[in-house]
Amino acid sequence: MNKFKKLKNFSLDEKIENSKFDVCKNLKWFLIAPIVIILIGIILLSTVGFNLGIDFTGGSNMTVYIDSTGTYGTQFDINKDAKAIKKTVQAVLDKHGLKITTIQNTTIDAEDLGISKGNAIIVKYQNDNSLETEEIEKINDQIRLEILKAFGYIDQDVENISAVDNAVLVQNGGVTTASASAELMMKSFIALLVAVVLILIYIAIRFEFTSGLAAILALFHDILVTASVVLICRIQVNVAFIAALITILGYSINNTIIIFDRMRDRLKTARNANEKVDNKLIANSAVKETMLRSILTGITTFIMIFMITVIGVADIREFAFPIMVGILAGFYSSVFITPGLWAIGYKPKRRKKNNNKKKKSSDEIEVVDEENPQTEDDVEIVNA
Repeated sequence: MNKFKKLKNFSLDEKIENSKFDVCKNLKWFLIAPIVIILIGIILLSTVGFNLGIDFTGGSNMTVYIDSTGTYGTQFDINKDAKAIKKTVQAVLDKHGLKITTIQNTTIDAEDLGISKGNAIIVKYQNDNSLETEEIEKINDQIRLEILKAFGYIDQDVENISAVDNAVLVQNGGVTTASASAELMMKSFIALLVAVVLILIYIAIRFEFTSGLAAILALFHDILVTASVVLICRIQVNVAFIAALITILGYSINNTIIIFDRMRDRLKTARNANEKVDNKLIANSAVKETMLRSILTGITTFIMIFMITVIGVADIREFAFPIMVGILAGFYSSVFITPGLWAIGYKPKRRKKNNNKKKKSSDEIEVVDEENPQTEDDVEIVNA
C-alpha cells in the first residue's frame, strides 16, 4: 500500500523542475558533440563531397516489369531475387559506362498485355553529362532495348524497339539534364534561405532580436549536424533531402518557441514584481518546465520516422533518414543550446525612473494656498 502511494505521488515534472540540472552552466560541454560532428562533415565535404542523386547531377530512370510467373520472360521474385535483378540491369548499364544510383520497388500497368499493377522496379542511373540531351535519349532507347533482351521479354536478334509488342514492359521515365539539376539546386538553396529569414523575422517580432538570433543559430546547428551525418553515412542527396531540411526547420523552431514563450512569461513576472532579471535562472526554469513535453514529443515523432526509415523504399528513406537525424538535433539544440545562447546575449531594457512621486507640482501648492490661506504667523508655527 505504501509503495502504491509513493507511485501515486510521484511526478516526473516536479522531479525535473526541482533538479539541480543547469543548462546555461554546462553550455560549453553541450557544444562539444555538435562541433565535432560538423568538423567531420566539413572535412568530408572538402574531400569526397555529398553523394548527389540524379536530381542534382542529371540522370535517367527506367521502370522495369518483373515477371513473377515466367509468362513473358525470365521468372524473378521481386524480393527473393533482388540481387540477381540488380546484377542483370547493371550488366546492361556497364556496356555504356553507366552505374545504378538507386533501385526501388513499384508497380506497373500494361493493359494491352493484361497486366494490372504488376510488380516492377524503378532504376535510376546518372547520365554522361558531356553528351547532348538528344544523344542521351538515343542511348536510353538502346538501354531499354537491351534490358528487354536481358529479361527475356524479346528475342536477342531484335534491333528496333518500335517493332516490339512487349516494349511496354520496360518504360523510359525520362531524362534530367545537368542544367536542370543546377537550376533545381539553386532553387532549393533559395527556398532554405527564405525559410530561415522568415523564421528570424517571426521570432524577432514575437519575442525580441536576441531570441531570434539564438533561434537562427540553433537552426543552423540542426542543418549542419543533419548534413554532416548524411555525409558520414553516404546517404544519397536528392530533392527529398531539401524537403527534409525545411521540415526539420519547422519542427525545431516549434520546440524552441515553446521554451521562449515560457521565458517571456517569467520575464514579465520579474518586471512586474520589480525583481532583478537573472537570465540564467529564467532560462533554466523554462527548460525544466518544458523538458517532459519536449522529450515526449521528440520520442513519439522519432519512433514514427524511424519505422518509415526502416520499412520504406529507397526514395522514402532519403526523406525520412535526414528527418530522423534532424529531430534529434532539433531537440538537442532547443533544450541544451538555445536557452544558454539567449542567457548570454539577452540584456534587460532599462526602465526610466519615475520621479513624479518625489515632486509636488506648483499647481497643487497653489490650490492648497487658496483653500487654506495662511498668515506669516501660521507659517512660523508650522516650521517650529
